[in-house]
Amino acid sequence: MGISVDYESPLARRVAGDVWSGLYKAALEAGFTKSTAVWESLREGRLEGLDGPPIHVFAVGQDRPDVIDAVGAVGGTDGVLYGLIVAVPDRPSPLAGPLLYQGVGRLTDAGVKAGMVEPALLHASPVECERYARRLLERLLGV
Repeated sequence: MGISVDYESPLARRVAGDVWSGLYKAALEAGFTKSTAVWESLREGRLEGLDGPPIHVFAVGQDRPDVIDAVGAVGGTDGVLYGLIVAVPDRPSPLAGPLLYQGVGRLTDAGVKAGMVEPALLHASPVECERYARRLLERLLGV
């Protein structure tokens, strides 16, 4: 899987780490013995080199909304499930929802079907992030 993170956002870093932990745990429970992730920085623009992971997760922090412009289809538009996360603090800004909507729009404008995007506003909570990770894996496996 691919994980693109805005490393300049403490919120995005924490949430991405919790989501990866949840994905790894859920994959083990589903019987997968190997799970790997390619971590990339959203701000450095190296996303073009990724070779189509079945899941690609973007983590953007509400605290640094300008990075949403770096979101785009990186593994192709067919057969790739995109997770789009806006990491929020305990008291999210009213602009967090529109930021998430903008990210989904960037993916669909790049040719990704809306049904292949799993958007979420997530707090840096291992339980919340694990629930989201399980949802991603279930969607990928068609459960």
